[in-house]
Amino acid sequence: MLTLFGLLIWAAVALIGWFFGQAQGWSAAAPEAARDALATVERQVEQVIPGAREKVAEYVPILKPEDRPQRDVSGTDFAPVARYPGLVRTFWHREGRQVSVHYEGRADYAAVLAHYDQGFAALGYTQELQSATPEAETHAWVKGKQRYLAKIVSEPKGMVYVDIETTLQ
Repeated sequence: MLTLFGLLIWAAVALIGWFFGQAQGWSAAAPEAARDALATVERQVEQVIPGAREKVAEYVPILKPEDRPQRDVSGTDFAPVARYPGLVRTFWHREGRQVSVHYEGRADYAAVLAHYDQGFAALGYTQELQSATPEAETHAWVKGKQRYLAKIVSEPKGMVYVDIETTLQ
């Protein structure tokens, strides 16, 4: 009887160990499967009831869509240094010869600063630091009569904003 009781305990421990091993495998695959299922349900609900996600997001904030723009507004990138990869043009304005552009997106703040510093320096521009805080820096890059003023701002959750303005010759 004692041997049978010992075998039952051993079987229970082995079964629990096997179950936990299976649960770990399921938990690794579950988040991806849940995201896929949720995306499928969202698409189907959006087809039947347009705007449903926004209505539900009022009560469940995690479902609120990101406010980040998905495409560039009209305009051109006039600076001689290419825009930092991944940033979206959200504002473009021209008044006379004065031109302004605003970019935003998720990026590493230090990498964005380095991109513009190195890009303008490689083209022979001299840098004039206008202001600097842990969250924002304003630089002017000058070469002859060309002058580009750029303000680079870091926001919470990895958002970076870049404003560049110049006076066209």
